[in-house]
Formats: sequence, C-alpha cells, structure tokens
Amino acid sequence: MSPDTLHLLGALRRIAQSLDTYSKTIEHESGLTLPQLLLLEALRDEREPPTAGRLAQRVSLTQGTVTSILDRLEARGLLRRARANDDRRRVLVTLTPRGRSLLAKAPPLMHADFLRGFAALGASERAGLLDAVDRIAALMRSVDVAAAPQEQTSTAA
Repeated sequence: MSPDTLHLLGALRRIAQSLDTYSKTIEHESGLTLPQLLLLEALRDEREPPTAGRLAQRVSLTQGTVTSILDRLEARGLLRRARANDDRRRVLVTLTPRGRSLLAKAPPLMHADFLRGFAALGASERAGLLDAVDRIAALMRSVDVAAAPQEQTSTAA
C-alpha cells in the first residue's frame, strides 16, 4: 500500500471517528440520530412541503433509507405526511410544531468549532475542499456499487 493511500485511510478514519463522536453527542442532546436531524433540518429549509424523494436527493440518502427514517419521525409526532391535493399519488412531508420545537433545541449538524474554521477559509479553499470531498465520496460510491453484486452473490450461496 502506498504512503498516500495510508495517509488517506488515516484521514478518512479520523473523519469517521469525529462524525461518530459528534453523532453520539447529537443523539444524547436531542434524542435524534444524525440522519434524523439532517432530514428534519432539510425539511425545515424547504419552502414548500417536499416529497420523500426530494428530501432523499437533498440529503444524499436513498429513498428507502429516507422512508424508514420518516416512518420513525412520524411515529414520534415530529412530522406529518399527507397526499398532495393536486396529485393524490404524491405524498408531501411537513414538520409538526413538535418537530419545529425539537429542532430549535437541537445542536447544529456540525460542531461549531468546525463551522467557524471552515467559514474562516477563503472561498477558493472551501471550494477546493468541497470538490476533493465530493470526489472521494464518488470514488467510494463507485467501489460500493462495484462490490454490491459480489456481496449479493456470496450471500445467496
């Protein structure tokens, strides 16, 4: 394994550990998992009630994952789903007052120190970091997609 690959792996592990630690803080303080809070935040930012598919696109999760999270949040009374008046096939998602109240008390999606440090970077440096992270995510996603059929084959045997 090349030194660059080892360096990248170490950096990715530190990022994963930081995300895991902060995710536990969020859950402890709000009773929400990071993906649940992410969905509620995205929902609050929408001007019009979105569909689950629209939310999935906004937060980069699969529609199945979003549906499962929405089920749990709806059971807790934090959001409501209803059929659109103009097209009964569409199901729209809205925050409830209880959901808005919980969001008002919830910690930010990212640690304040990180947000301050990121905001202090120049615009071109922020853009470069975002581009690099997007490329890493795309590379990792392509590996996940390539591995998926092999996993299905081995579990079927």
